Amino acid sequence: MLKHLHTPARQQHGVVMIVALIVLVALILGSLALTKSVFTSNQIAGNLSFQKAATNSADIGVENAVAWLEQKNGKAGTCNPGSTILACDHKTDGYLAALQNPAAGESWSDFWTNTLVAANAVKTLSEDAAGNTAAYVIQRMCSSAGDASSTSVSCSTSPNSSGGTCAGGSSCDTQGINLFAVSQVYYRITVRVQGPNNTVSFVQAMVAL
Repeated sequence: MLKHLHTPARQQHGVVMIVALIVLVALILGSLALTKSVFTSNQIAGNLSFQKAATNSADIGVENAVAWLEQKNGKAGTCNPGSTILACDHKTDGYLAALQNPAAGESWSDFWTNTLVAANAVKTLSEDAAGNTAAYVIQRMCSSAGDASSTSVSCSTSPNSSGGTCAGGSSCDTQGINLFAVSQVYYRITVRVQGPNNTVSFVQAMVAL
């Protein structure tokens, strides 16, 4: 004689409820993870967009700095020592006649604030349509103030050729003829851009005039 065992309906309902709760918790956790992933992706995309806009604003800062250099290059001035405008500091215009670098272990952000801004050697431009504010400093790649041609001032300059010898540091064509060029002084332009969401970007450019 066979006996059939029947599970009480109350126990069946309890098991179903437990399974449903487990599935519900899994769905909630999955939804939270998906929401967080989407939020993080949007945040990263937004930050990249802000960073790109800041870099574009930095390009404008570089262009302003180059325009100032081209306007002042070779012009007579009242510097002491030196006889040209670019021989000495013009801090209100963001120009330093001698090179300064961050100390060992110092970040550019700290160097900018603690040294350049503290010395009032930064030129700040107006805020642009994207909400970015660019500021720049031009540093002549020289050991000290004074005319770049002075023997007491050591400057980083482009190489120039010496007549007829095609000497080291010069450029020669395939026939070994000198390609004469005027030696130029190098200038380093550093632009700092601050924008929305505390976005900060540094861009540097080197020019020779």
